[in-house]
Amino acid sequence: MKPNLRRYCVLLALLIHWVPQMQGQVASPRVQQIEVRHVGPAAASDELIRANIRVKVGDPLMKTSVDDDVRNLYNTGYFYNIRVAEERTDGGVKLIYVVQGKPLLTDVQFTGNTKFKTSKLQPKLTSKIGQPLDERKLFTDAQEIQKSYQKAGYQRTKVEYKLNINENAGRGAVTFEVTEAPKVKVVDIQFVGATAFPEKRLAKVLKTKEHWMFSWLTGSDKFKDDQFEDDKEKLTDFYRNEGYLDFEIKEIQFDNPKPDALAIKFQVFEGKQYKVGTVAVKGNNLFPSAEVERDIKMTAGKTFTPEGQRKDVESVRDFYGTKGYIDSRVTAVRTPNTETGNIDVTYQVDEKDKSFVEKIEIKGNVKTKDKVLRRELAISPGETFDMVRVKLSKQRLENLNYFEKVDAQPEPTDVPNRKNLVVNVEEKNTGNMSVGAGLSSVESVVGFVEVTQGNFDLFKPPWFTGGGQKMRLRASYGSRRQDYLLSFTEPWFLDRKLAFSVDLYHRNTSFQSTLYDQTQTGMRLGLEQALWSDFVRGNVSYTIEDVGIKNVDPGASPELKAEAGSQLVSKIGAGLTYDTRTGGLTPTGGHRVELISELAGGPLGGDADFYRLELRGSQYLPGFWSGQTWEILGRVGAIESYNSRPITLFNRYFLGGPRTLRGYRFSDVAPRDSLNEPLGGNTYWLGSVEYSIPLVERLRFAMFYDIGNVYTSSFSFNPNKAKGETLYQDNVGVGFRINIPNLGPLRLDYGIPLTTDRNQNKSGRFNFDVGFTRDF
Repeated sequence: MKPNLRRYCVLLALLIHWVPQMQGQVASPRVQQIEVRHVGPAAASDELIRANIRVKVGDPLMKTSVDDDVRNLYNTGYFYNIRVAEERTDGGVKLIYVVQGKPLLTDVQFTGNTKFKTSKLQPKLTSKIGQPLDERKLFTDAQEIQKSYQKAGYQRTKVEYKLNINENAGRGAVTFEVTEAPKVKVVDIQFVGATAFPEKRLAKVLKTKEHWMFSWLTGSDKFKDDQFEDDKEKLTDFYRNEGYLDFEIKEIQFDNPKPDALAIKFQVFEGKQYKVGTVAVKGNNLFPSAEVERDIKMTAGKTFTPEGQRKDVESVRDFYGTKGYIDSRVTAVRTPNTETGNIDVTYQVDEKDKSFVEKIEIKGNVKTKDKVLRRELAISPGETFDMVRVKLSKQRLENLNYFEKVDAQPEPTDVPNRKNLVVNVEEKNTGNMSVGAGLSSVESVVGFVEVTQGNFDLFKPPWFTGGGQKMRLRASYGSRRQDYLLSFTEPWFLDRKLAFSVDLYHRNTSFQSTLYDQTQTGMRLGLEQALWSDFVRGNVSYTIEDVGIKNVDPGASPELKAEAGSQLVSKIGAGLTYDTRTGGLTPTGGHRVELISELAGGPLGGDADFYRLELRGSQYLPGFWSGQTWEILGRVGAIESYNSRPITLFNRYFLGGPRTLRGYRFSDVAPRDSLNEPLGGNTYWLGSVEYSIPLVERLRFAMFYDIGNVYTSSFSFNPNKAKGETLYQDNVGVGFRINIPNLGPLRLDYGIPLTTDRNQNKSGRFNFDVGFTRDF
């Protein structure tokens, strides 16, 4: 026992003696000195460099600390290259930070670019001569140039940058080396394994298209990597929203039958189409299942789709939300039914207490007055916290077009079952000034200057913004038209949702006829309000204007010369509009019906005594295939004098031109004077049918038929056969609808007259105008 004890004591003594020596041997050397050396011109002072070095003299040398220093120095953005050297000294180590500042970029060259000139590639660079050279920017620049080639169809083109740096001078040059590849066109797209849908239907899902006659216009036949990645997601989403939940793209094969041609083959697994089995709601104690399930659209037997499930979850949430149970949670649980092969869906509800609105807070409206936002809200303090009405309020605020972003969320309060509604908005610029030119077959070339403010405040100088009013000032000048307009609208007149408008205008036009000019100077006051629903609007107006026929050609007929001079017209108007159109620029459904009435003179004074009635309507229907549309249009109107004063030329009806009978000259369809010039009539009617087909994203092809006529007498559709008039005149035609970026929609039509009176010829006529539809 004692010998063992002696051995342990000896070992302990040896350990006490050796451990300090071993620690001394492995301990890190101390930093005795820190030196900064520059390669080339100094990019930063030594003081700034040392301020970013955390290692200090006397610290033990730690590699991680030195690495952090290098990282800090790079983060300053001044340096192109940094390295740290170590020199052993008697007392430790000397650290030498060798820094090379970013050289100035002095030259940029391109090589190998034959498809694009250097002058076209240069503006794509973010790296500029005279700035510090940044390799991250150079890499991004090379990628942007490569993308430009790919968008133009040169898919396999590669772009790399090469540096030539003079370290001593602190300067660098870069050369972008372009390795151009042939332009590749997609000539064939196949879907192997697809049986549920025709290949043509699947091809429409993709943005990448096969080459065809209009590819030069759309560029859709060019293969683009980023676009093709989106196409794969679109194809998958299409199948899953048709019930094929197991759909998978197994493989994609690319083949080049020619150097400039690409064939794409999708190998797909469709799987089976799933149907909805049973539908159930669980956890609902406040309301019976039949009531909760009422708005569920994806019922038993229907195709199961993720999008349908999402909408039904939202419907159940809205059901609870409309009743104030905004904290209730709804989740959908889908269970495959192995016996039926369908999917059973259960909507699990976690019910919570009913909530009420304590107060409404609005934040972020720096320019816009609070009342402008509050009057659009469909919910008020003290009411049930109805989330559907909150969504409606959010939509109304977005429709004002005053804000970049609108967010409306409930916020808890200290009061039980009471929540604040917090509306956060981010304002945007609502004023606009534009200068441009327009072109049509009627007005020729017209230049314009326009200033608009969508959030105007008449009583808030000097910027006049924030009141929710609208102001528009426009001046147009062309060879056939001069037009000046000042328009003001208060959408909430007298703090009611009643729009009050004032228009001041002066127009001078010569496109109606080559034999005279028309002038129109006046003011219009109007009131407009929604009636019963947002689809029905009623309006009343008062207009006083001076209208005239001037500069009548000396060779004109006696009837036309008798029209020369000006006339003061004082009139009131009333109208009713029912508009349910949907689909934006090209309506795909709904209709618009408008009834117009006017009364001039009598107790209103002025030089004209007449009344006018018009009915206008248009119906839009989906076509035979997706994206195709029908437009059916009809109009009828009449004007009649109720005193001895005749209806002047300015107030009569004419047809012909791009918005009525497109196979005839503008305003050329009308009763004639003794020299066979159009003199206008007191009654007209017009009908039109148009079928349009989308060719590509911004191009549509249209076929149309127009019919109508103008008659001399008021409220009479009897033609004057002694003058060669017919019951109707019509035309057929074709056209294109082009949506030009930054310019807007344009209509190009060619109409061919069919049935005409003896004053017309049957030669075809081109017409072009703005817009996809013919507005009233």
